[in-house]
Amino acid sequence: MNLSRRKGFMLIEVLIALALFGLTAVYLVEGAFIASRTIRIMKDTRELEQDLLWARSEIFRETDYEKLKDGGDLPTISMGEIQWEADVEMTDIVDLFKVTLLLEYDGNDDLGVEAGERQYVMLMLRPTWGNHNDFSNERQQLLEEKREKIEEMEEERNRL
Repeated sequence: MNLSRRKGFMLIEVLIALALFGLTAVYLVEGAFIASRTIRIMKDTRELEQDLLWARSEIFRETDYEKLKDGGDLPTISMGEIQWEADVEMTDIVDLFKVTLLLEYDGNDDLGVEAGERQYVMLMLRPTWGNHNDFSNERQQLLEEKREKIEEMEEERNRL
């Protein structure tokens, strides 16, 4: 009689195995859903970043300082319309400007893109901007300081 009991599984063992299998299946399916949702969010974020980089490059194609400082609107397919503003400051280096670009976008409900804003700060070398009225006096003063510094360095080198 002991031999016949050992040939199969007890009902409790089968039920425990089924419960463990069911819990494992639930966690695996839930993990797959979370992973697919995360991948979709990452893809949407990457596409949004690429769209914003495209918009930034389109804005900086403008070489005219007057048009850049006035800001404007840029229509896009995925993010709606982008409103942008630029704040330009001179640096201590001739013709190198610190540009703060603020992008505000409407979003697109059909594509699941929420409205938002992004700010970029970058340095740009734009020799033509230095001749603008906003910067011409500062640029001339900066050039004069650089000339004086060069003359000082040449005098010091000649003394050695």
